[in-house]
Amino acid sequence: MSDYSLQHNDPILLNDIEKDLFRLHGSKNIWIEHSLSYQERLGWVETPTLIEESIKLCKNAFDRAVSHLNPSSVVFIGMGGSIQTGKVLNQISLKSKYQLIFLDSTNPRDVSSVREKIDILKTLFVFMSKSGTTLETNKLMNFFTKELTQKGKFDFGDRFIVLTDAKNSLEKFALKNNFFQIINTPKNIGGRFSSATAFGIFPATFMNEILTSFKNNYLWDSNQVIKKCSLLTSILIDSYENHNGILNLKIPEEISQMGIWLEQIIAESTGKDGKGITPIINNYIDIGCPKILINSKDQKKYTSTRADELVISFDKNTIFEDMFIWQASISILCKHMSIFPFDEPDVERSKLNTKNILKKYKDMRKVTIPYSRSDINNMINENETNRVLYINLYINETKNINTSLNKLKEKLSSYHGIKVVAGFGPRYLHSVGQLQKGGPKDVWSIFFYDENLINSYTEKNNYKDLSDTFKAQMLGDLDALKDLEINTYLVNIDSNNKDPFKNVINKIKEE
Repeated sequence: MSDYSLQHNDPILLNDIEKDLFRLHGSKNIWIEHSLSYQERLGWVETPTLIEESIKLCKNAFDRAVSHLNPSSVVFIGMGGSIQTGKVLNQISLKSKYQLIFLDSTNPRDVSSVREKIDILKTLFVFMSKSGTTLETNKLMNFFTKELTQKGKFDFGDRFIVLTDAKNSLEKFALKNNFFQIINTPKNIGGRFSSATAFGIFPATFMNEILTSFKNNYLWDSNQVIKKCSLLTSILIDSYENHNGILNLKIPEEISQMGIWLEQIIAESTGKDGKGITPIINNYIDIGCPKILINSKDQKKYTSTRADELVISFDKNTIFEDMFIWQASISILCKHMSIFPFDEPDVERSKLNTKNILKKYKDMRKVTIPYSRSDINNMINENETNRVLYINLYINETKNINTSLNKLKEKLSSYHGIKVVAGFGPRYLHSVGQLQKGGPKDVWSIFFYDENLINSYTEKNNYKDLSDTFKAQMLGDLDALKDLEINTYLVNIDSNNKDPFKNVINKIKEE
């Protein structure tokens, strides 16, 4: 079982949190009034039962798929909450007899990399979208449909499984095109709260030891769950009430996907109405705010008598328990913040801008990129009173790029005390994208983009639509932030460079 430890706590606050937790489990409304019914989003509170039901549903679908198709590879395609649990499980899983790939990007280079890894005629494609209208998922489905149909005249749907809510446009498309399987997901559970549904469990059926551990551990010690939830919620409330909404998370690289899951549940749930908790992951200096240390190799180094440090040791055998604890804690935190945790009202800004750009321009290569004329030091000087920098990356994610990015974050932190949240597009749009637009406005953003990379795919077979979409998503979000009068900069970068941020890093001057 996973372990949580906190040196000190406030017994009165912990008692109030426990009361809220019992009300939450009883499906009582603890939040401000909202046009969306809270009851339509609380299906996840019965997570142990939900896991058991999901295992039965997904195991049947798994048995049918592997016996009929016998795939060598399985490609899971989705965005945000629909796919992130699977990415977490895949990272902590020891092995699978299948090549499991998770694709949550319209970046044509990322898609090309996946295409090169698979034998498309021996691959099962799983499309995951709660609403059925997720732009990226539908674009990727269109891409692989074209790739398959070019291989011969056959029913491409025979290799497609879809996870989605019933009676939406995606389900209708799947029925029309004879998809191999449609797995309907509960309507009363939002995407980032859907870990215990088929969105999490179906990927787990391809990871034998993970599924077995779920079967053996879905019955929890409720007293331990209450204790852990109370400790975590008290830290989150302290971050909001006493530290300007800044939360410091220390997460090792080997469970980095859990960090992305946490980032979404925190940022997209709390980042609205000008409020929000900003998760700063692995900052390089002490930023003087509540700190949560997760599976840290330096646990003794960081553990202290401070009341604002929580040490969490995740156990992969009970990972769903930990996800439930975070979901419950964030929900109770939102009550204290007087916001509604289950919507994402500002995400639509970027989506609408993207659709309008794609509709307006038939040839995206002709769209002028509004690059910033300021160098990095001018940007820093212009934003010295802003509390957080968001780095939005419209380049492919590689080990070299992440290493170089970490050097940039470290120098910004050590030289200027800048708190940085970084995310790759379009993935971050379904996570911290809500916080950037709906949260506190004393922030700024830098977009990094490789124009040569994107343009190189516009003439390639079936990649033009992805290339155009990727570029339009960047410009759409850029415009959304500018409309909110957030200082926003766009920088062209060579992502093929061994150290792509080196020139930017070398220019940064110390205060």
